[in-house]
Amino acid sequence: MWTNEELAFILYNNRSVKGVVSNFIDRTINPITLIKIENKLEKLRNFYNNDKRMVEINKKELNLKSKDIIVTKDDLKSLTELVKENIGVFNQSEYEFLTNRGIGDETILKWSILGLSTIKNRKDLEIIGATCHPILSKILDDGLENGGILIPLFENEQLVNCAIRKINSSKSLKYSLSCPDVPIWGIDKIQEDDEIWITEGLFDMMALTKMGKKAISCSSAMWTGLQLYKLIEKKPKTVNIFSDNDQVGIRTSIILKNLLNEYNIGCTIYISQFAKDAAEHIFQKERYLSDLIELKSPEELLESKYDDSFDFLKHLKNKKY
Repeated sequence: MWTNEELAFILYNNRSVKGVVSNFIDRTINPITLIKIENKLEKLRNFYNNDKRMVEINKKELNLKSKDIIVTKDDLKSLTELVKENIGVFNQSEYEFLTNRGIGDETILKWSILGLSTIKNRKDLEIIGATCHPILSKILDDGLENGGILIPLFENEQLVNCAIRKINSSKSLKYSLSCPDVPIWGIDKIQEDDEIWITEGLFDMMALTKMGKKAISCSSAMWTGLQLYKLIEKKPKTVNIFSDNDQVGIRTSIILKNLLNEYNIGCTIYISQFAKDAAEHIFQKERYLSDLIELKSPEELLESKYDDSFDFLKHLKNKKY
């Protein structure tokens, strides 16, 4: 029987409970330092959490007897050549999705983007995180019909993670990762005393990189303590956050700024005057960073964007992790 903690992990990450994150954690990490960061992060999250509602899950809607999906480093590594062989290959819907967002062939090849439709084997789809976890199969579809965008992450030429954005998100999770909460796109390019940019989405990170900036993303609306550990360990001098112009984005940016300030890392939050995020601002609107607004009182803007409506299934389907 699944525990409440295990159910919560699956519901919000759509991945394995037993093994996914632990199989990818660097064993050289200092546990005491990590715990301190986690505690600071939890306090900040609680302080800025306006949503006090509890979500009750009807367990009758879940396949509680289903087997877990366990993913290892070797599983992902085994798909390295398959992913590399299909870089730049898409079906029509996938390619139109990218071009409609101003993402052209140069960006596609630079970031090794490919179409989810190129991966045919069910087991491979499970490994990269494209399928619905078996426990959720009663309420969510895999959403593979029209494909999606697959953004791989390589380390030493080996596949270590995949981020997926489904094209058809009806009754399915829109975003998924092979391994949540661990890898960071772009972190290998960061050096001590760098000025860097943080974004919520990977397309946002790509857009800022196109502007000549060092940018990183964990492909999530909120960073974990483990990811922040990796960022703080790099000792950047300045962090600029290009925040999504919505409640979740601004709340996340405030939390990140306060935490980084505690580690003597200067941090500034920006939003676009013309778009909801960096990708739209740069790729679609063709605007410059000089068009950004610095949020000197982000808490005031956060309060004005609070939305009291709540649809759990919609929240689940669109959860970024």
